[in-house]
Amino acid sequence: MYVIGISSGIKHGHHDGAAVLLRDGELVAAAEEERFTLAKHARGELPRGAIGYCLKQAGITIRDVDWICSPLKTYTNYSQRLTEYFKYQFGYSPKIELYDHHLCHAASSFYGSGFPEATVACFDFSGDSSSGLVAHMKGNDFRVLTRFGRHNSLGLYYGMLTQYLGYQMTNDEYKVMGLSSYGSPEYLDKFASILRPNGIDYELDGALDKRQRDAEIYTSDFSTRQERIFTEKLEDILGPRRIRGEALDQRFTNIAASGQKQLEIVTTQVVRSAIEATGCADVCLAGGVALNCKMNMEIAAEPSVGRLYVPPVPHDAGVALGAAMMKCAEAGHKIAPLTHAYWGPEYSNDVIRDTLDKIGARYEVLDDPVSRCVTDLVDQKTVGWFQGRMEYGPRALGNRSILADPRSAGMKDRINLGIKYREEFRPFCPSVLYERQSEYFEDAFDAPFMVVTFPVNDMVKQMIPAVVHVDGTARIQSVHSETNPMYSRLIGEFGKASSVPILINTSLNINEQPTVNSPLEALHTYFCSGLDVLFLGPYRLTKSA
Repeated sequence: MYVIGISSGIKHGHHDGAAVLLRDGELVAAAEEERFTLAKHARGELPRGAIGYCLKQAGITIRDVDWICSPLKTYTNYSQRLTEYFKYQFGYSPKIELYDHHLCHAASSFYGSGFPEATVACFDFSGDSSSGLVAHMKGNDFRVLTRFGRHNSLGLYYGMLTQYLGYQMTNDEYKVMGLSSYGSPEYLDKFASILRPNGIDYELDGALDKRQRDAEIYTSDFSTRQERIFTEKLEDILGPRRIRGEALDQRFTNIAASGQKQLEIVTTQVVRSAIEATGCADVCLAGGVALNCKMNMEIAAEPSVGRLYVPPVPHDAGVALGAAMMKCAEAGHKIAPLTHAYWGPEYSNDVIRDTLDKIGARYEVLDDPVSRCVTDLVDQKTVGWFQGRMEYGPRALGNRSILADPRSAGMKDRINLGIKYREEFRPFCPSVLYERQSEYFEDAFDAPFMVVTFPVNDMVKQMIPAVVHVDGTARIQSVHSETNPMYSRLIGEFGKASSVPILINTSLNINEQPTVNSPLEALHTYFCSGLDVLFLGPYRLTKSA
């Protein structure tokens, strides 16, 4: 049985479109639509490019597909619209099955975890008329304990904070998270009046939501996500907002720290109460808010939590996976745990070489790119690393990455300002060999998807300053030789040369652009940035004469 799961939809408010393909419950291919359209988040678009890739990867046509599965179960006539869409775009429509948005989120995390049972919490902006849920999942039995109302939304709360600080909501929340570490929670009492914990639930002050106050204007969701979503009451509480582009002063930094801290307090309380209700200490998180790795660290540190799993796609790109998993589980297929994210397109050496020749690039062919890359890294070069299948999800995990030596304190500014062209306060992540990570990161567990931060002691801060954030934490990627042997070997060989089995790893892209998919996109990023070296498969490019 072939099942395609999709996310996003024919509506301006939808974003992060993706498609996945499962064969008898086994994942074959998965990719986000932004990697094909080159428009970040692929807003308001169904994932035509990602669907086409999934079919090509499996060597099948749309007529071989048994089911198209999607969230948006509560949307009027959506099944009919999908049927017509597939007939128009692909000449044929398989059967359509619609599921609840947040059950799709929950399924992607629970089935991906491999846990026999789990307490599952979804924290999101909105979908299918709610903003998340808490459930107890055991086998294929999903018992929902509570749902969060559409306007009682943690995604909305953090979107308001993001807009207040002068950033773009549903795009720049990670900037607020990074900025929060530079401040102190001096406004925590004010945020306690905005967002209040309530056992397994919470309460967001509805008077802050412009959609509710001006319901006669906003009869549907915000179309551009650039319109103001908070009322004047937020400025009455916190003071004047930051206009986009204005300088960041300490007041705004402290507001970011306070808003972040209140999120952590509330979600930790929800999880603690949920575990009390389910009796199950193993926790799965999903929904866009689960991309907040500082929050995830606090939840993991909660004494009542046993194991914590967050998938590589907790945001809306992940509902495609959850929808397909639910259909396969209903059909009796076993769903394998999601242990890696390398499910996207890959390009043969012949295709890469043909692209290089077409643009007239000068390159050298290497028998062993790993050993040459280690030399470049030790020589303090910044490296573009393009190998194997593209990652599914927002994090580059060693196949579409920019790599560098974490021992150099100046490397962070060098990459932020001269390659990524982004704010200097933005942190970088360390890729570390799983079997060595406990030597450097405290309380670390297997975290292959860069979705949890861990504390770093003072000695390690001095060893790898480029990947330790100002708050003394690092968002690690646990690297396994079983799932990425080439990248694992690269880190291991770098460790032998430098005594540190860790690399700076950030996505191969320029700020506000999607992570690259194809060789041509990698070349564009390379020649439009300050990257020193680019490895495309076995081919190495430099800019020196």
